[in-house]
Amino acid sequence: MHAHKRFSVVLAAAILGASLLPARAEPPWPHASEATLANRLAAAERRFGPRNPQLLPILASLAHQRFEAADLAAAMALRRRAMKIAIATYGNLSVPAAQTMAALADLYVQLRRYLDAEPLALTAANVLSARLGAGAPALAPLLADRARIALARGDLGDARIWAERAVAIDVKTVGVPRSDRLRVLGAVLTAQHHFAEAERLLRRAVALDRAGTDPLATARSLARLGQALLRQKRFAEALAPIEEATAIDQDRLGATHPLIAEDFHDLGLIYLATGRVAAGASAFRTAIDGLQRGAAWDTPTLAYIELDLARAEHMLGHEDRSQSLFRAARHILNAVEDDQHERERAS
Repeated sequence: MHAHKRFSVVLAAAILGASLLPARAEPPWPHASEATLANRLAAAERRFGPRNPQLLPILASLAHQRFEAADLAAAMALRRRAMKIAIATYGNLSVPAAQTMAALADLYVQLRRYLDAEPLALTAANVLSARLGAGAPALAPLLADRARIALARGDLGDARIWAERAVAIDVKTVGVPRSDRLRVLGAVLTAQHHFAEAERLLRRAVALDRAGTDPLATARSLARLGQALLRQKRFAEALAPIEEATAIDQDRLGATHPLIAEDFHDLGLIYLATGRVAAGASAFRTAIDGLQRGAAWDTPTLAYIELDLARAEHMLGHEDRSQSLFRAARHILNAVEDDQHERERAS
């Protein structure tokens, strides 16, 4: 990622609350249909009321389903609703509140909205560490997200510390690291040019995911492995994992999902680097089209793809198109930088 400036940290004001729910629980019905979950939510609302904590697992499952369907606004609204319920019921510094903060922070991270994710992730990590202990299993996914945030802003030292702590918690509590933690540590090691160790961890993540039941987790590990190989200019080797990740994501995610756009961005970079400039430009256009039709039409992700398409158009001799794309990308990135400065002044 290209955002290198330090983010501001805003801790929530808090009142100590009861620890009544497990932290960062997985959605109980991750593959249920939208209609089934909507019916369960409606029934629970009728029985318990719209602000009852009994709704939290259903809201989590609905948010998970909406994210995969690329209905990102709905996923965000559901996560925020769950957080409000948990805070109102248990207090800001309760484990249930931290659980819902962590889930919202993770959604922001997956959408590359690191400025929004960081205060939530830090607050949730502080709460869980204080309530459950510094080595609690619930901290591992939060530490992984903190590592991703640090990596995005270029703080590789902090990113490695958080990633290694997440892996260590997994090893201590369940005996082996989870693939998600291996992915982030592999990404950090790649950024530090420790390529052999990064590749070893990422291939292990792929193997763990292939042995599991979540194809989207496999896609994320394959994509990260492909990106590590791409970073080393091993373009021919990078192509297969990126193509497989793209196929899985297209099969499992909504058509305008930003993760599919990222897959096509990686494919475009490989094509461009191997002299297939027209194919690269086509892949970049596919990525941009998906983002513009979805909820990520003004994000840094779009801007970076536009910059690479501008480079491809320049190579193809389409100078007017190249300059137009460059200006559009700079407009987005300047707006993001202005927003960051505004947040820093307000903190």
